[in-house]
Amino acid sequence: MSERKRPSFVHDQRGGVMILAALLLPVMIGVAALVVEFGGGLLTKARLQRVADLAAFSGATAYNRASSTTAMTAAAQMVGRLNNVANTALNAQLVNSPRGDGSQVVQVTVAVSNRLYLSKVLGFTSNLPVAATAYASLGSATPGCVIALSSSGTGVTLSGGTSISAPKCGVSSNVSIAVPCGTTITTKEATYVSAAPSAPCSGLKDANGATLSAKQKTVTDPLASEAGVAAATGRISTAQALSSPSAPSVSAGKDIDFAWNQSGTAGQATAIGCTATWVQPTWTMTCPAGGNYNFKKMTIGGGIAVKFAMTGSTAATRYTFSDVLPLSGSTVDFGTGTYSFAKGLSVGGGTTVTFAAGTFSFGASTTACSDGGYYSICNTGTSLAFDGPSTFSIGSGVYVGGGSVMNFGAGTSNVYDLGASSNGHALTMAGGAKTYFADSNSGSGKWQAAGNINVLGGGGSCLTLPAATQHDIKGYFAGAGGTILGAGVYTVTGYIAFGASGGGDVTCNGQTVGVKGVDVTLVTAGGSTYGSGTCQGKAFCMGAGYGTVSLTAPTSGTTAKLAVVGPTSGTTAGAAFAEGATTSFSGAFYFPKGPISLSGGASIGNGTGQCLQIIGSQIDISGGTTAASACLGASASGGTVALVQ
Repeated sequence: MSERKRPSFVHDQRGGVMILAALLLPVMIGVAALVVEFGGGLLTKARLQRVADLAAFSGATAYNRASSTTAMTAAAQMVGRLNNVANTALNAQLVNSPRGDGSQVVQVTVAVSNRLYLSKVLGFTSNLPVAATAYASLGSATPGCVIALSSSGTGVTLSGGTSISAPKCGVSSNVSIAVPCGTTITTKEATYVSAAPSAPCSGLKDANGATLSAKQKTVTDPLASEAGVAAATGRISTAQALSSPSAPSVSAGKDIDFAWNQSGTAGQATAIGCTATWVQPTWTMTCPAGGNYNFKKMTIGGGIAVKFAMTGSTAATRYTFSDVLPLSGSTVDFGTGTYSFAKGLSVGGGTTVTFAAGTFSFGASTTACSDGGYYSICNTGTSLAFDGPSTFSIGSGVYVGGGSVMNFGAGTSNVYDLGASSNGHALTMAGGAKTYFADSNSGSGKWQAAGNINVLGGGGSCLTLPAATQHDIKGYFAGAGGTILGAGVYTVTGYIAFGASGGGDVTCNGQTVGVKGVDVTLVTAGGSTYGSGTCQGKAFCMGAGYGTVSLTAPTSGTTAKLAVVGPTSGTTAGAAFAEGATTSFSGAFYFPKGPISLSGGASIGNGTGQCLQIIGSQIDISGGTTAASACLGASASGGTVALVQ
């Protein structure tokens, strides 16, 4: 009998696979659920990150424009709503930058929950939290127009009914800000470091008149790397290196006496190589063009007029004077030529002297002028005038006596090289004196002085300086009367002071002037400071009595928008505007090492594009109104917003 066959399914493995598949099916469904739903979470996070980025950028832009966290939040939430994110799911706030640089940024966090369905098969929660965060920098900070840089002292201080109007820029201090009752600051942003601003009567306001909350933030010097500042202060070494020009070397000449007695004068003129003719009361001296004529002493009788080489003379005609030339009489006229005065020129009372255009070189007089100093030119006469364009080499400076008038040059290409007198002055003016320098801003023109510009005793005086690319002064620059500054940069190694010892506005050239300058930059190294009174210890001072002051910085060029640049190294001497000293001021007033005090109200000018930016170690403003705006170092637009991370 044959063996019974076993059933075939005992050896069939297909049934085992089906059983295994049935057992794994729930696991596979769970994994698929995780992939689908957690993948959806990643897509949601990517979408939320885009929303957070856009919201942070929009919030930072709004904050820059309005300096308001309310405006910032509203702008960020608007972006959220446009992307189907509810206001409750989006949070915007100002925080410190994650870069750790001390700046503030706008942080936006967007958080939602994704609903889970299939994942519950494996026991997961029914909601998946998804969040994204973005940071947007505020770009360059609100541009500062009133800035106190020092980390010690008083910072920015107001008193005496003062108000600062700076609605489009910031007021910043690395210490604090004091806004006592009766004073106000209107500004886009106020910042401090060590102590919150003192404003007991809510005098710190935004552009809309609402109380402004100050921010705690360190302010840096916005002009520290400014090319114009570097160029301005770099010129100081050139001014410090100036030296007085040498006296001319001349041969011994012959004497001539223009007298009422005619017997000797004609022969003396012939000995020199010229001819002299007499028509009462005038001697006419004629010397052939192109020759060399050497004089020693020249004397002129009282009431006699002398006309000297009025015809035929040229620039090649050379006149030398080996002794001091003391001119007196009614009038003395000189023609075109090259003039050398070995021992200077002196013009006495009641005399009017005129020179045609030429080249003029002066040594020092051996006779002291009215202030006891030995100068190259001592003018105590009625008037001394040189036509132009002319070239002047004045070894020992110029003295202009009380009531006397002095005119240097004409045209635009005059050259001035002034040395120092025995008492250190390149120019001294007494009360009521008037001195005019024609422009030096074309051709080979220049203006430099190796001594002080000393008009401290010149109340009622009028000084007009030329337009020139550079005005270099080795010493101080001090005025007591009206001063008109020609365009250009004035680099002064000592102090600059107007009205430090009295004086004030004067009628100059038909206009009432205290100090006037258009397209002017004043640079002081502060190598010396004023010694007494309101201006004591200052490197720059505008004193009492100056109610008509207008200083406007250049609008273009190397020092564009720089009005006054104080010491950037060495001395900490400061600046002061005293007792209503200025009525119109435009440009950056920059004293990074020294304090600035303004009393009586410095105000912005009315011209298009003008500004007033005040930067000092400390700033004290009292009396009047100061209108401030940013000039340099930051954009007035509020800065460029950028995503940080």
